[in-house]
Amino acid sequence: MRGYADRWLGAAALAGLMIVGAPASADELVKFTSAGRGDPIQGYLTRPKGAGPFPAVALLHSCLGLPVNRRSIADALAGWGYVALFVDDFATRGLKETCAVDFNDAMADAYGALGYLSRLPFVDRTRIAAVGFSQGGDTALKIAASPGPAGAPAFRAAAAFYPPCANEADAQLDIPTLILVGAKDEVTPAADCAELTKRQAPGAVKLVVYPGAAHGFDNPEFGAGRRVMGMTLAYDPGAAPRSWAELRDFLKARLTR
Repeated sequence: MRGYADRWLGAAALAGLMIVGAPASADELVKFTSAGRGDPIQGYLTRPKGAGPFPAVALLHSCLGLPVNRRSIADALAGWGYVALFVDDFATRGLKETCAVDFNDAMADAYGALGYLSRLPFVDRTRIAAVGFSQGGDTALKIAASPGPAGAPAFRAAAAFYPPCANEADAQLDIPTLILVGAKDEVTPAADCAELTKRQAPGAVKLVVYPGAAHGFDNPEFGAGRRVMGMTLAYDPGAAPRSWAELRDFLKARLTR
């Protein structure tokens, strides 16, 4: 029963952060194309009740694919008043994971999701953020470092859960960015994120480091700790709700009209 209890606690932590308001609609399987070679991509769309236009969030998964608590995450965001699109990079490509290889289509897929969201009548195309997890966090940082050409749809903010900050060691992040990482993360060390943050303009990046937390600290699927693809992953019931409160406040501050 341990796994079920961990999942319930994770869902409860997210539910506790929901803003009181209209419930979210059921998530919908949607199709769009990658902005790179035009590959067909799918995703899961969840929206608040009402006509909008609403701000939106493109959610970018880790190298392990969509998380078990995908619906809880999307429902929480919709409860806060955001359209949530969880991008599924893998299904249409027949992939299970990309933890041991470079996944070069991630940026193009994220911008494909941005284009799709920008065309929805109930989305405010000027208020869209990218939120990524691990490999998806790497993509979120790359988006922050190259937010796109003038006049085209653009991400207004980026948030990265436990990203590999060393990959962007020399980057300048040009849109507001939130980085959330565990102090005991052996996969994507917090020290690398601290170095990246130091090199940015004052106030451009907010870094939050959670003492005692490991990689994947927000995902109840990992319970008290698991070894997956050579990585130590563990859910942290203290850090998880705090990180979602940080994300809620960040999005509220950065996606206001």
